[in-house]
Amino acid sequence: MAVACLALAGTALADSPGTVAGLRAQVARLITAELGRDTATVCAIVANTATIHGQTCEQRWGRSIGHFLKHGGRHVLRADMKAVPTAAVSSNGYAASIALPHPLLAGQSNFSWYDNCWMLEK
Repeated sequence: MAVACLALAGTALADSPGTVAGLRAQVARLITAELGRDTATVCAIVANTATIHGQTCEQRWGRSIGHFLKHGGRHVLRADMKAVPTAAVSSNGYAASIALPHPLLAGQSNFSWYDNCWMLEK
């Protein structure tokens, strides 16, 4: 699986907190992956590598994103993408939320800083 994190350059920054700009970039990357049905990137950003009932995250997400996109999801994701650059962000560098028109996961758009990247929280 490809690494989906926006890694910081240099080992000296290994313990540095995430930035708002980095959060916005990760959100844009997630939305782009969903629009492109890039399930490996989506699963990496939501930090889900579990196999449930014999199905990988990629298989489960592929099915659900296909249904979502067929039923108006493209419009929703495009509206969120348009909002990313100016959406209100609350962040302490280790936990953050972004106020998008349509929450990204389970009614929320909350992220945590983990392994030098922003990961969408469930």
